[in-house]
Amino acid sequence: MNLFGGNSTAAPSLTESIFGSSSSTTDDNPSNNNNLFGDKSIPQQPPRSESRKCKRPRTRVPDKETPKQTLHRRQAQSQQSTLDHFTISTQDYQHNGGDDELFADIRSLMKHHGVVILRNALSEQDVTTITAIADDTQRHICNALVAKKIPYNSSVADEETFVYKELAVRCKGRMDVRYDYDENVTTAATTYLPSSLIELVESCAASILHGAEPPSLVYSGWIFSHPGSADQPWHTDGSPLFGNNGINESLPSYAINIFVGLHDADELLVLGPTEFVVGSHQMNPEVVMDTMIDTAVPAVIGKGDLLLYDYRVCHRGTANLSSVLSDLPPPPSQSSTASGAVDKNVGETSGSGKGVVRKVLYQMYARPWFKEHLNFGEKSLFDD
Repeated sequence: MNLFGGNSTAAPSLTESIFGSSSSTTDDNPSNNNNLFGDKSIPQQPPRSESRKCKRPRTRVPDKETPKQTLHRRQAQSQQSTLDHFTISTQDYQHNGGDDELFADIRSLMKHHGVVILRNALSEQDVTTITAIADDTQRHICNALVAKKIPYNSSVADEETFVYKELAVRCKGRMDVRYDYDENVTTAATTYLPSSLIELVESCAASILHGAEPPSLVYSGWIFSHPGSADQPWHTDGSPLFGNNGINESLPSYAINIFVGLHDADELLVLGPTEFVVGSHQMNPEVVMDTMIDTAVPAVIGKGDLLLYDYRVCHRGTANLSSVLSDLPPPPSQSSTASGAVDKNVGETSGSGKGVVRKVLYQMYARPWFKEHLNFGEKSLFDD
């Protein structure tokens, strides 16, 4: 028996050196995953400024749709049986198999599809708590932008708009905010996320990124997609570890993102669901974006659902249509500043003035050796 768990004395393959076993066995047998090399044997993730910018997609541009047509397309795509292939519910495991089977199925679905929807993951109280933190964060950030006379939902071309230490706006109307952007700011509800959420996402991450060491929480943040926001270009969340030479697609998952659903599913169809090319984590991203975008489906999640996806999956956030579709009533939480909506001046400055902001809490987990390069600025929004 050699150090890598086999009977042969041959040197391990590249995948074995990184993940502790071959990619064909690692995901199916967590006990075989023993990384003996530590951080120094792994190349650092290159900066992802190019993948994060609002650059023009290289794929063909579809025919121009009206907002109503876009909504109807989203509704039709969300009803495809494709979604059923990677959707499960916690309720199905309460009496059959329990947590062990649940996390085993999550691991298997992620391996084969690169996307998993977990229904009924959080309680209504948990969703209320997280939404209150999101509303308070949004209000505080947006009012600071207004005070500096910075329009955060203006039309931009194929370039970044602005970045600060606390947030970045890289595409029209889409704001990425650090969760711990200001440790001195307290929210109306609580500065802490529910422990039940933390325990669940940590368990999900551990089941997918299993190894000798537990996965690390790399980043936690908010996405606020304002009314009138634009479609993102198709992208993956980072550059391949080893270039486009076929190695990256054969690797097990090394980083994942987890979204927490804070809107009803029907409302999300208007606010802009995230679209995915399912299975593209095992494909060359250049080929996917050139030939497979038409196969994408919207991952429509409801309140309390989790959306998990592999870092390599091709995806995009879609436009928020709530300012142009009058048949979407604003939810109670948007009715006044006291309940968490931003001041009316913020809406006017953003170029919208009406509609509903899509709020997403997301957390990124990765294997301990993975180094992520986030593109935020050094200057604080709150500096004079």
